[in-house]
Amino acid sequence: MVHKSDARYPLRIGITVVSSTRLLENDVSGLSLERKISEDGYAVTRTLCRDDEDEILGRLLDFKDRDVIIFVGGTGPSRKDVTYLTLKKVAEKEVFGFGELFRSKSENILAYLSDASLFIVRRKQIYCIPGSPDAVEYAWKIIKAIMNHVYEEVHKE
Repeated sequence: MVHKSDARYPLRIGITVVSSTRLLENDVSGLSLERKISEDGYAVTRTLCRDDEDEILGRLLDFKDRDVIIFVGGTGPSRKDVTYLTLKKVAEKEVFGFGELFRSKSENILAYLSDASLFIVRRKQIYCIPGSPDAVEYAWKIIKAIMNHVYEEVHKE
């Protein structure tokens, strides 16, 4: 598949770490992701919320000025992991390929227990990724490679 545009847009990115145990001060994964995004030249903001449907949806609303929102954590099989299920309720579209790629290329078999995914909500890219430091690093490589193209696709008429 060939696409003519390799444009890079000045995307604004929001990170929400979903955890009932972490604080911004001890959040290794979110901080690492924030640094990587900033080093790659994108505007980024990081917040934290508990594993709670209302809080997750609240963070989605808080980032209404962002083009890309990355939810870190809450994608596993635990009954408290509600990020994927919550965002799926408000998504206009789920792009299954992101999660499939993340799981298939991961060097950790536990990635197959994750609901890593990409949703489109009001032309925004909403990524759900696992909260481990290794998962965050790998997910960012994929997101960085596709997010400008996804932005272009969801904004064309």
